[in-house]
Order: sequence, then structure tokens, then C-alpha cells
Amino acid sequence: MPNTLTLGAVTLPVDMEWIDEFTWSPVSQAQEITLGGALLVEESAQLAGRPITLRSGQNGSEHWGVIDRVTLIALQALAASVMAEPITLTLPDDRTFEVMFRHTDLAVDSRALRHVWPPVDGDLYAVTLRLFVAE
Repeated sequence: MPNTLTLGAVTLPVDMEWIDEFTWSPVSQAQEITLGGALLVEESAQLAGRPITLRSGQNGSEHWGVIDRVTLIALQALAASVMAEPITLTLPDDRTFEVMFRHTDLAVDSRALRHVWPPVDGDLYAVTLRLFVAE
């Protein structure tokens, strides 16, 4: 196992939490009541669109999955580019997904762990990355 977490060329902390890994269904369903009162149900496999939300966390004064300012700037630049093709997300367990940023939400959300002026490259940030599987 490579024990790394990468999004394209950006290396992320391996202890980021995938908060919606088990809250997604691979089956899409639509229900409709017909004019005659019958229930019409249509189901199909959802081939893409699975959300992947990765975030830093905190328990009291302990933080995990935090990134430095340089990594945050790289993520914001990646999210700011219009993607013609998905990018590869590689998880620490060697699973890979072709993903895009979820711009319907805030794709890269961050907050400094400690406000310091002026900011420097080593400042740490808690971050939430909102992605979806494109293929």
C-alpha cells in the first residue's frame, strides 16, 4: 500500500476523513403517482456522481488532516481551473477515483487554525474538499 493521499499532483494528509463514504447509494430511484393512482417506480444504477467529501477534523485541541498554506493555495488553484477532464484521487488504501470539484457547493473550504499576520507558507489550515466521482 502506498499510504499516500493525492488529488492530481497535490499530496494531502493521509488522515483526512472521508465523511460521506457510506452515505451514498449506487441506485437512483424516481417515484411517481399516475393519474390512475398507481405507484410508478423507476430504478437504475448511478454510474457517476458519488460524492467524496474529505475534511480535516478536531477533537478538543487535537487536529488531524490539516494542510499548510502552500498546499491550500495549490488546491484553490486546482479548483479554480475549468476541468475538461477529471483528475485522479488516490486514497491511502490504493483505491482511485476519477473526480471533479463540486462547485454546486463550496469546493474548497478552509479556515486557519491560528490567525497570524502576515501569513507564511507553514501556517496550518483545516480544510473541506467537496468532490464527486465523474466516471
